[in-house]
Amino acid sequence: MSPVERTLVAFTTLLISAGVAHASHPLQTVKPEGTAQHFEIETTPPHETALLAGRTFARQVLPPQPQAAGSSLARSRTIFLNRSGVTLRPGVNDSRLQTSSIVETATSITPWEIDDAMWEETMDCMRGLFAPFDVVVTDADPGMVPHIEGVFGGHPRDVGLPDHVAGVSPFTTDCSVIESSVVFTFTDVLPDDARLMCEIMAQEIAHSYGLDHQLLAEDPMSYLDYPGERTFQDDEAICGEFEARPCGIGGSICRATQNSVELLTQRLGARGTNAGNTDHDQDTTPDPGVAGGGCSAGGGAGLALALSLLGLRRRRA
Repeated sequence: MSPVERTLVAFTTLLISAGVAHASHPLQTVKPEGTAQHFEIETTPPHETALLAGRTFARQVLPPQPQAAGSSLARSRTIFLNRSGVTLRPGVNDSRLQTSSIVETATSITPWEIDDAMWEETMDCMRGLFAPFDVVVTDADPGMVPHIEGVFGGHPRDVGLPDHVAGVSPFTTDCSVIESSVVFTFTDVLPDDARLMCEIMAQEIAHSYGLDHQLLAEDPMSYLDYPGERTFQDDEAICGEFEARPCGIGGSICRATQNSVELLTQRLGARGTNAGNTDHDQDTTPDPGVAGGGCSAGGGAGLALALSLLGLRRRRA
């Protein structure tokens, strides 16, 4: 059974089982895509595609992050996948200290209650998706090593988001790396499907590495329906959820189009090249015209360039 078929079959069970009691948190304001200000949450309306099944995914708009001079590689080249639950405090994103810009009060996320076999399937999928890149994917807490933490568990209400939000990550207006970011896939509102959870979490994690949504269905950064297993594509794609737009968030423009493999390689290095050494402790700077510098607050030459390329997406044979 394909991931799409499993999603549709499981959705009826989801509706029955999603009513688990959770701590009450005031709802945060959620804005339409492209309209949120700094520290606000933006998302598309719920859709009925097989991937979304009445759900949607969200991003929190952050201002450009402080970047140290030096290598363009992220310092956070360890991905910690956490299914065991977590308690987070509001603050600057720092997975090492369990602080998150997304939570507004001290917040506990309940574990993802699945068996070990499904968890191993999820881990294998995540390792496969990130195999081309110089990054460690682990379910052992790295402690004080800079890392992205992907939290599987809980309900969107745990962080004050509407019931239809199935995942969320912060995202900067300059599309740069958010070091030691904490991202979420809310398993209480999704069917227990390893491939589906893996692909959703891959998108949330990639947001914290600066990747936008794109109109390329076979890539995890897409909302579009796709009957097979998604992988990061080495292909120039147009950004957007269901309609074309320049790459960016909150009205900013970071680039005209996006190549997931190229951008992740710039941020993480290619596996086997020893790009980041073994301690994964390099500094991060914006990639000129790609990650940091070159963004604008809407309009201008960036928009003109983006629009001129909408019909010129390069597909590799």
